[in-house]
Amino acid sequence: MATTTPSQSKTLDPLLLWMIHGNYYDLHTYVSRHPGGKEAILLGRGRDCTALFESYHPFTSQHRRVLEKHRVTIDTSFCSKQQDRKVSKQTVSSSEQASDVFYNMLCQRVAHALQSQGVDPIRDRGATWTRSIYYVFLFAALLASGYAHCTGSLLGSLLFGVAGWFIGALGHDGGHFAVSRRAWLNDFSVWGISWLCNPIMWQHQHTYAHHSFTNEFDHDPDLHHFTTFLRVHRKFQQNCIYRNQANWVYVFWAYTFVTFGACFWIPWGVLREQTLYGLVDWTDRKRPSRTAAFVFHLVTYFGLVMVLPFWTHGTWYKACLGVILHMTTSGLIFAFFSQINHINELSLDEKVVKLHRSTLDPTVRDSWAVAQVEASNNFCTDSAFWHLFSNGLNLQIEHHLFPGINHCHLHHIAPVVRETCNEYGVRYKSYDSWSDIMRAMLKWLDQLSVGLD
Repeated sequence: MATTTPSQSKTLDPLLLWMIHGNYYDLHTYVSRHPGGKEAILLGRGRDCTALFESYHPFTSQHRRVLEKHRVTIDTSFCSKQQDRKVSKQTVSSSEQASDVFYNMLCQRVAHALQSQGVDPIRDRGATWTRSIYYVFLFAALLASGYAHCTGSLLGSLLFGVAGWFIGALGHDGGHFAVSRRAWLNDFSVWGISWLCNPIMWQHQHTYAHHSFTNEFDHDPDLHHFTTFLRVHRKFQQNCIYRNQANWVYVFWAYTFVTFGACFWIPWGVLREQTLYGLVDWTDRKRPSRTAAFVFHLVTYFGLVMVLPFWTHGTWYKACLGVILHMTTSGLIFAFFSQINHINELSLDEKVVKLHRSTLDPTVRDSWAVAQVEASNNFCTDSAFWHLFSNGLNLQIEHHLFPGINHCHLHHIAPVVRETCNEYGVRYKSYDSWSDIMRAMLKWLDQLSVGLD
């Protein structure tokens, strides 16, 4: 590939640049022309966005040619105090580094698998018409149940929680820019996650950090959500309250707070601290429109879900019950289909992961794609019911490898991903039932309930 000489830009602030494979790029003049929209590209500004860059362009090399035109050099001493600068140990392939043989092979085979089903891997990666109609149905269900919740129906409050989970499928796909090739439609769709998480925070927490550094203790915020109640990683200090997580009833009780945390408590902390647990910098903080949207969701969620029922449910105890029904229902379902995908011994125990990694061929040992497979878990991969009810999270491995592909296409690529993993000796963990994968998570939490590490 032809390269250009990096321009000298010593006065540029690294927090206004994009870092990819350890190099800096000034993409400000390209933001408005980015085919995926400005929000997709601005998500990587001011930090290491290597995984974002590669995993959202798996079927083309055009992105590298465009990128090289914007490469700059800076005074590296200025970077020493900046946050979010560290490049993950696991990186995806780059023309400037040793090629990631495993991910390259996956990309080739997945592209072929999609084409064999009549799906163009670039043009047709978004929602099908059937999927789009499903989104509309979910939106109607959300409006109906939301109206019932706001007008005093306890059944409506419960169903509002269920609908909030299902419309999250739209928000999840939108947050990964996978609803449509039209950027504005993805930007609108991410608001479907609103009843599970603040949509602005979601893209920093989930789209960027969780998917870039899955299960890395110092980089993945998802490991730090429940420290008040649960210990999910050995690096967390033992606390007497964690002894309770040996009991599944306690674990499920802790999960009832998931949406309260993700929609209100954690976003409030981000507003105060301008960072998520000190791990993920809120790079949108100097963009008034994003800050306004962030606060709008925080206030609206608090008002509709937690305050309005006290005016419409007649009595304070009925209002409390309505709020609890909604938040408990959405929180439990969200936790039941998100936590199980990454929290178990084979995915989180560093000794186990390192031991297996040592058996792999050296050419794939440090692959970002290998790390994604090892940190993720599938279940009931052939079940249409579980795919629908889990919002597609039963195919978590495929989703983490190719986040820009809509969930409705993942079943086409699952067989070839499994075959490729087996070929390279990468551990592809797929459970036969939801109860099996849940037991694996509860077993891990039980192990961590005591401080014998």
